[in-house]
Amino acid sequence: MKRSKRIALIQTVSWRAEQEWGIKMRKNKSLAAEFIIGVIAACAGAAVQIDYYGTMLFAMGFGLALGAFVQLVRIYYWSRPERREAYEEKRKAERIDRIDERKQYMRMRAAQVSAQIMLIVLLLLDFVLALLRVEAWVISMVAVLFLLFCAMDYAAYRVLEKRM
Repeated sequence: MKRSKRIALIQTVSWRAEQEWGIKMRKNKSLAAEFIIGVIAACAGAAVQIDYYGTMLFAMGFGLALGAFVQLVRIYYWSRPERREAYEEKRKAERIDRIDERKQYMRMRAAQVSAQIMLIVLLLLDFVLALLRVEAWVISMVAVLFLLFCAMDYAAYRVLEKRM
């Protein structure tokens, strides 16, 4: 099929979807592509005869396709004409929540607490792996993750300190 015919076909499909279902296809092309890639990967995973890699490819493809499908359904649900008013109210409330200083502080505090918990988990995991006499490269990898996390935390703090 020639390029001009493909473009005309895509435009026709997106026009029909917009007219019939009220979906703006320009925003959803990446989700549609993600869904198609997921279906292809799931089919390839089902066709592969190697047990481990076939299952892994199938699961990744299925997860990708399912995630994209759920997002497309969500967009379709909120883009219906009878839900436009509720959607606009929801968007306005979300915008206010993003701007609200108290909520910004709570998000920053939650990120700080989760970072501290992650550091403790990495250290404990490293200790448990050492007690179980796991291979040295596995313990080193967890230790490198811990050090990388600390370095990123320090760098982010310095960048934010200069901005404020």
